[in-house]
Amino acid sequence: MLCYIDVDLATDISHLEKLVRAVSTDGYDFATGSRIMPESDAKRPFKREFASRGYNSLVRLFLHSKLYDHQCGFKAFRRGALFELLDEIENQHWFWDTELLVRAQHRGYRVLEFPVYWRHGGSSKVNFAKDILGMGSEIFRLWWELFLPGFFSGKGKIILTASLALIILALATTFLGASDVLENIKQVSPGTLALASLVYCVSWPLRGIRFQQILKRLGNHYGLGFLTGSIFISQSANVILPARIGDLSRMYILKKSKDLAFTTSLSSLTVERVFDIIAITFIAALASSGVAARFELASWMESLIKFSGIAVLLFFAALFALSFRESRMKKGVKEKASVSYSSEHVNKIKEFASTFIHQMSVVAVRPGAFLAVVASSLLIWGMDILTCFLVLKAFPTAGVDMSSAFTISLIFLAVALGNIAKTFPITPGAIGTYEVALTAVFGLGGIRPELGFTVAVLDHIIKNSITLIGGGFALSGLGLRWREVLSTSTDTLKGM
Repeated sequence: MLCYIDVDLATDISHLEKLVRAVSTDGYDFATGSRIMPESDAKRPFKREFASRGYNSLVRLFLHSKLYDHQCGFKAFRRGALFELLDEIENQHWFWDTELLVRAQHRGYRVLEFPVYWRHGGSSKVNFAKDILGMGSEIFRLWWELFLPGFFSGKGKIILTASLALIILALATTFLGASDVLENIKQVSPGTLALASLVYCVSWPLRGIRFQQILKRLGNHYGLGFLTGSIFISQSANVILPARIGDLSRMYILKKSKDLAFTTSLSSLTVERVFDIIAITFIAALASSGVAARFELASWMESLIKFSGIAVLLFFAALFALSFRESRMKKGVKEKASVSYSSEHVNKIKEFASTFIHQMSVVAVRPGAFLAVVASSLLIWGMDILTCFLVLKAFPTAGVDMSSAFTISLIFLAVALGNIAKTFPITPGAIGTYEVALTAVFGLGGIRPELGFTVAVLDHIIKNSITLIGGGFALSGLGLRWREVLSTSTDTLKGM
């Protein structure tokens, strides 16, 4: 058994025998003194008494604990039971013993609480305001883990974020008028929507060609069909999963099918994502100047464009600096390799980082490669914008002059900002946030909000539907299953 007591002996030491006996001979797994039980004799300042009783009441209410006092510094544990729980306990501060006792009860361990004689020692390291606030957040965190465990990972995350996406769409539809949205849909031209779908389909081989060119510059030659299929699958996973986790699926496919090194797949994906941001930021900045004569951008729109621009500049500044440092280090004398495990581990990390930086530099820094990838990225996003243009054109009664430079600039700006908003992955595939961004930009340009929202929804439905259908065909062609690629994690990649 193990036990501990407060160093100031606030709890009368005469209770020690009962504490020890509870675990050693009476069959309890955990034992703790209590300052709050009706039979307890405890004296301490009113502020601390009030805070302690309030805190313990919240623990009892939200965490379903049967104990009165979770933080009395007078506890004993059966060693085996304690060590079975230690790995589950996340908090290493004042909430530690509360989490231990709550988890012990939740797991069915026997816990004894008994009243003690206790006197305040007069000094404490507790930061009253900071620690009480922290404990409140810890109560919420533990409640979430114990009673909503599925929402912390796997299907729970998908359900939670998908629900958020549906709530955003439902609120927007309700606010704008569901009947008006439905009326707009009735007026749409099916032929123009079909043309928009065809245009978006054409953009996919372009994505495959760009990824093929990136990998070729890194010394890897793969077929266009395979690469386009892997992009279809990863983007399909991004539609289903939150936080762009689907990118891991592409890394998994490249490793499983072609045995591509982890560093190469990571660097190629990183470069692709960076150049996507470069392209849409450039388009947004250019389009914003095209609409400047008619309206002023909202502050959040300017912030998105500035954020993307700064992110790109910081990326290239860091890449140039790291590349220069790596080249300087390679010119130096190589240090003798150490035989110790720790040195070998550090050297592997350094080697990985060096390879990763070098591979990104090959594509992102060298002028010829840079211009080629920028051009292909602009073409890809141009097709994406053309799709939205055709969706808006499918509403003949919209009253919008589709040939005017202002309307074209407005669509460019709307789609660019909608895709920049996707860099904040709140929902799967940015469903909801993308529609809200497009509707807001269209509204500033004089397009009726209910029409702008309808266009945004149809545009996103076309793009996500084609992505998912293409992903399904690609999975079948590669002999993979949805469950396999959707459950890909960093641990899975490390184990391959």
